[in-house]
Amino acid sequence: MSKQAIIVAAALIGVLGTTVVLNAAYDSLKTESFSGTINIDNGDTKINWSRFENFDIALADDSLNITRSGVYHITGTLTNQNINVNVINGKVKLILDHVTIQNQNGPAILCQAADDLVIELIGENILSDGKVYNPSYNEDIDGVIYSKADLTFEGDGFLMLTANYQDGIVGKDDIKFSSGTYNITALDDGIRGKDSVYITGGDFTISAKGDGIKSTNSDAAGKGFVLVEDGNIYIAKSVEGIEGQNVFITGGSVSINASDDGINIGNSSGVLEFTGGKTYINASGDGVDSNGYIHFGGGTVTIDGPANNSNGALDSNSGIIQTGGTVIAIGTSRMANSLGSTSSIYNISVFFPSTEAAGTKIEIKNSDGKTIISHTSAKTFSHMAAGSPDFKQGETYTIYINGRKYDNFTITDQTTMI
Repeated sequence: MSKQAIIVAAALIGVLGTTVVLNAAYDSLKTESFSGTINIDNGDTKINWSRFENFDIALADDSLNITRSGVYHITGTLTNQNINVNVINGKVKLILDHVTIQNQNGPAILCQAADDLVIELIGENILSDGKVYNPSYNEDIDGVIYSKADLTFEGDGFLMLTANYQDGIVGKDDIKFSSGTYNITALDDGIRGKDSVYITGGDFTISAKGDGIKSTNSDAAGKGFVLVEDGNIYIAKSVEGIEGQNVFITGGSVSINASDDGINIGNSSGVLEFTGGKTYINASGDGVDSNGYIHFGGGTVTIDGPANNSNGALDSNSGIIQTGGTVIAIGTSRMANSLGSTSSIYNISVFFPSTEAAGTKIEIKNSDGKTIISHTSAKTFSHMAAGSPDFKQGETYTIYINGRKYDNFTITDQTTMI
């Protein structure tokens, strides 16, 4: 199974900020990774399920109430009923094997209590809720799959999930995906975790009128993060693509199309960090917007920023650091920001005298004719910020626009203004 994630999402509008130079404390951290500050819960990987009792259950006419720890192999169909997990200080694995649950009265799967809930997918599984929940449900319960326990998804099966009430998958602690194929349509959020959303694999298609993927905990240190370590994520349509207190992209391929911010960090002490993989953002708002810091530490990040002057391709309240990788960010000149004079990677800030057209190809070559930067714009632009390990102090480079020589420049400072 290929590890491609396609996310069609709409998300909350973020907060704009103004970039400032890094303070001395963070200047000393230029060569360090911020992601070491997050708190990942891998307790699910330590569970020895062979020690638990196994149950084979064929769904029929009544809700399935699980009150004992164990592994539950589930088949069949439920209509206007659900799977209800209520195990105090226990661990439960649900193996969904060609299961269909259509509950017009509330969640399809509700975990009210457990230490860990693991859902393994086999074959094609279909879950949905109704537009109105039964009044007996607490008003906080608002997802087709709703779990108060740590929630883990695994297996090579398929899950089609339709949230007619509000959210698709809701976890009040951590949510983790290690594999599986997911097609989620939601009236509000597609996937909403409190402490974290942690993706190490899987194929995702999410169509949501709220957030596509979000993590909400802004109170606990090391929590409230979205972490993508593997796979390919394509956000085809969104208001904001990814939102969290901290967002870390360490590998894979991420592509985001957003009518507002591409990635938003609302926490003033939060971090948006890229340390690997390939990321592309096409945003009408800020390309990347952090109320805290932005760290480019590795991989390739390309941003087609806004064509309007009220937003910028790069926006950070606390500062931008580039210590590795390649960054290309284009947008308007009015709100333009550079990659920072405290970065350890040499970078350039280019102000064009007139607006360049969409579809313009930008190339930067060194004196030997080697292409260092190459990008074809998706929209109009008048500014480019770019940083690359191939930029060397004292060396001269040439900018080409649609194959035509535009200008020569020499790297003279950490940020060279052109």
